[in-house]
Amino acid sequence: MSKTLKTIAIAAAGVAILSAPSFAADKVRLVNSTKVVFETEHPYTGIEEGIFKKHDLDVSLIHGSGGAASLQAVITGSQDVVWGNGVLGVLSAYAKGAPVRILGNNIRGVPDLYWYVKTDSPIKSFKDLKEGMEFTYSRPGSTTNLAAIFIKDALGLKAKLVSVGGPSGSRTQLMSGQVATGWSVYPLNKNLLREGKIRVIGTGKEAAGLNGVTIRVTVANVNWLNKNRDVAKRLMTAFDESLKMTYSSDKRLRAYAKRWKLNYEDVKSAPQDTPADVSTLLPVAGLDKINQIALDNKKIKKLLTAAQLKELVHPMGNKP
Repeated sequence: MSKTLKTIAIAAAGVAILSAPSFAADKVRLVNSTKVVFETEHPYTGIEEGIFKKHDLDVSLIHGSGGAASLQAVITGSQDVVWGNGVLGVLSAYAKGAPVRILGNNIRGVPDLYWYVKTDSPIKSFKDLKEGMEFTYSRPGSTTNLAAIFIKDALGLKAKLVSVGGPSGSRTQLMSGQVATGWSVYPLNKNLLREGKIRVIGTGKEAAGLNGVTIRVTVANVNWLNKNRDVAKRLMTAFDESLKMTYSSDKRLRAYAKRWKLNYEDVKSAPQDTPADVSTLLPVAGLDKINQIALDNKKIKKLLTAAQLKELVHPMGNKP
């Protein structure tokens, strides 16, 4: 080959390399079930620290307005995966034929929930809640409702369960004297604790019947999952890496505080308030108990079978 032809051949090869298609990252549409609470920070870590990108994933993130609305987005297929949805609602939707499958655990038990009173209240603990006093929770069927029922039953309380909406509504009603107690989730309202305006009377750890039971989960649309099994596996691996980084990185805690305009002093103990050992993605535990709770609360018409419970969970994106 002449020198001229060789030069042309090399140039042509270079053009071919430059024009070769690049492999695009797999897109995943993720909905975060809520804002601010510590466990919803892990997807941000995945995005901002390049963890999803490392696993060839292009993850878009939106926030839902609570578990029911977030799950509905996945059921309809407008989103692929929801992070942090209440397991009771997922099991109920599955029982009705909704195309949902659990990929992993977000939290077992409810250690991050707490109940509080105004500092001058005579109530020192849950046991001081007398008949007729308001024992608050967010909405019927919610995690807070479930926890309040378990605490009330465990301690034999005669208090009245009252729905007050989210943490801000709960705070407003407590501080204005409409209810005897308020509820929150760490680190929300820690500024009021630090300023001595409120006092904690108990936490979700006292809902002993829920300790070790998966309460919130990561869920995929099964139609998307069946077509994107490898993507789901990589997504869950990336979630695991993101979670571990959030727990171990002061940088991530400071990013968390800045994102939601929280005082760093109020969030630096978040890894202790929501212990890492209850936030591992596996196991998804206690579904048999959730199954019974769903029946008792008329969320399902009959208990799911063992085969159905097994089929509901696709651990880390793998088949049951």
